[in-house]
Amino acid sequence: MLTKIKKIVLQIMAGANITSSLLLLFSCWSVYLVPADYPRLSLFGLAFPIFLVINILFLFFWLIFYVRYSLIPIVTLLLSFPYLNDYCPINWKKDPPKDALKVLTYNVAAFGGTEESKKQEDNEILQYILKSDADIVCIQEATGPIRRLLDEKMKEAGYSVPKIVNENKELMEHAYFKMPILSVEAIKYDSESNGSVAYHLLYEGDTLLVVNNHLESNRLTVEDKSVYKSMIFDPEKEKMENGMRLLMRKMSNASVIRSPQVDIVTKYIKRDRSSSVIVCGDFNDSPISYTCNRFGKELVSSFVESGNGPGFSYNKDLFYVRIDHVFHSKNLKSYATQIDRSIKTSDHYPLITYINKGNLDTKY
Repeated sequence: MLTKIKKIVLQIMAGANITSSLLLLFSCWSVYLVPADYPRLSLFGLAFPIFLVINILFLFFWLIFYVRYSLIPIVTLLLSFPYLNDYCPINWKKDPPKDALKVLTYNVAAFGGTEESKKQEDNEILQYILKSDADIVCIQEATGPIRRLLDEKMKEAGYSVPKIVNENKELMEHAYFKMPILSVEAIKYDSESNGSVAYHLLYEGDTLLVVNNHLESNRLTVEDKSVYKSMIFDPEKEKMENGMRLLMRKMSNASVIRSPQVDIVTKYIKRDRSSSVIVCGDFNDSPISYTCNRFGKELVSSFVESGNGPGFSYNKDLFYVRIDHVFHSKNLKSYATQIDRSIKTSDHYPLITYINKGNLDTKY
């Protein structure tokens, strides 16, 4: 009798494991779904860490109770390994070469967002950027008097400070460079408040293309985030269902707008094949997404190449995701990519990487 019960339990567990395995693999392969065609299914990559943990737990379960069935999670984890590496890379730390470019990308969230901070010359984010001594600084959501003050301070520090206007409105994507700027161009796509800006830079006789992005936001309000928190801390069925519908609707709507933006930026980069390329900013998408998959077809993720761990770059409201990224062309190499958690003034952490400039003459 006990043997029969044990057999039934093992069969049920095997069925549950197979289901979780298929869901994990689907979350991986959802990166190939175009959000405009599959707005909700394309978000399934957000569930990747959940089904990953479930399959790891199943692996330990089978190793203890029935080793033969451990093949189910083992095969699944092997198939999902490339995506696991994108989500949570592990790299030996290497010191960057002395001639490497230090790149900083940072969504500054209006430099903290409070009126008090806007009156202070010693604003924490402003001082952080000034002290970073980065060769390339790309910031997003940069508005107000603090940004204008930062422009002045960066000019005094010897940076090139471009100003870009797109269709009579000043963009909130700004950048500062320790090298001359050859040209600046807003990449045109549909968006009310987001944008991408392309900069061609002159660096040691070569052209380097830098694209600073703030791709379509999910536009979650304070109320939406409160709903999300209640789903976690008070998971009643009705709250879960209503909250999930709300979040899915908003995020899928944003992804439908964001995916054409990604396509337009990648096409722009392809047309610029003679340049080495650095693409960075707030993508508003996780590593397991259509957005990162599209950029990753032609470029290399700096965090995957030289970062460690999941690298969560958003730091508020229990949303544990890496949505800030740096990608570079394959003729460049990154070192010591990291999310700097030392500053919490914005709802994003800054991302820092070092790009080897030794092969800038190699064609993209």
